[in-house]
Amino acid sequence: MLFSADYRDGIVTIDKKHYAGFYAVCLLNQYYKNDNAARIAVSREYLWHVRETLALGYLNDTDFIKAGEEIQMILKVLPNIKPFNTCDIQAEKERIAYLFTKANADLIVDYFRRKAKVQNIDPAHAVLDILPPEYDKDFFTMVEDLLKAVNETINYYDTLPDDMEKAFKCLLKFVLRLDEAERFDEAHLLPIAMEIFSKTDCNVKTEYVAVTKKKDIAVAKRLTFEDYYSFIVTDFFEGLHYGHYPKQCGICNRYFLMTSARKQKYCNGFAPYMLRGKRTTCRKYAASIKRKEREKDNPIVAVYEKRASAIRTEKSRGTITAEFAKMATFIAKNNMLRAQENYEYLTTQYAKDMTRKKLYSDTERMLK
Repeated sequence: MLFSADYRDGIVTIDKKHYAGFYAVCLLNQYYKNDNAARIAVSREYLWHVRETLALGYLNDTDFIKAGEEIQMILKVLPNIKPFNTCDIQAEKERIAYLFTKANADLIVDYFRRKAKVQNIDPAHAVLDILPPEYDKDFFTMVEDLLKAVNETINYYDTLPDDMEKAFKCLLKFVLRLDEAERFDEAHLLPIAMEIFSKTDCNVKTEYVAVTKKKDIAVAKRLTFEDYYSFIVTDFFEGLHYGHYPKQCGICNRYFLMTSARKQKYCNGFAPYMLRGKRTTCRKYAASIKRKEREKDNPIVAVYEKRASAIRTEKSRGTITAEFAKMATFIAKNNMLRAQENYEYLTTQYAKDMTRKKLYSDTERMLK
């Protein structure tokens, strides 16, 4: 499921205009929300298996149909993550339903059977180009086109969760290392970004198109992406070129896109706390409490504070590295925010996720 984006003057346009870097921030905010990433990643048992069997030259029709069902499950979650919400999901569901049928599975199995006959042709017949009766040029061409569509589709949806996880981890590391920059501009942020993302080959098709800019016509780059990771990396670096970078708000813990080099700790979104009985922005809330630790008596925060204190102690004793401590604290904060927003998570999983064993296990996984 490919999509295109237009880039010009630090602006990205898909369905609407946003600052370049906007979609990288969306991934940071939406990756864990409603367990989006986990729900996508878990729907790959048959995708992986069918991908392997097709490469070996055989297919089980039941597995093939179940692989299509897994893609349908992924398509139910994808609209929760931008910019997939702009795609024609219904059309893609219909394409998948048409592609992963028993009839198509039977065609592929028949193709493998016929191809085996051709490959085992008698050498004397091969010299004279005498093909077995199983060979049908039109049939072979039709099924090879079908196999190409199936393989491209399976490869896209099977690697999509890995693309999301890889991009998320890289962006997360970048945010955690922002304090290393003396100034928040391209010259100072780019070295950090390049070290984290290393050399990245993006599968992108580039063309130049005319777009309207106020009353004039201007040239923009229209980029078509073959995979999600290429899109996120492109959006991130296009934003970085113009001084746009993701940052985490010190009040609500959500990520927001900075578009200037000033040092801003808090976003302009609504804070999760009331101020004199009224909703207020994170920046105003931070100013009102003079950046003091908030809600110390809140039991959710108390669990976080206890774990954060233990992390600091272990760091000072040298039993964990500074990098490990920073990531563990970050994950603990995200767990706290999630508990504040999700009552079911608070009552069923929050305490378990904040145990040393579980938190450190999650930290090791994120640092891999």
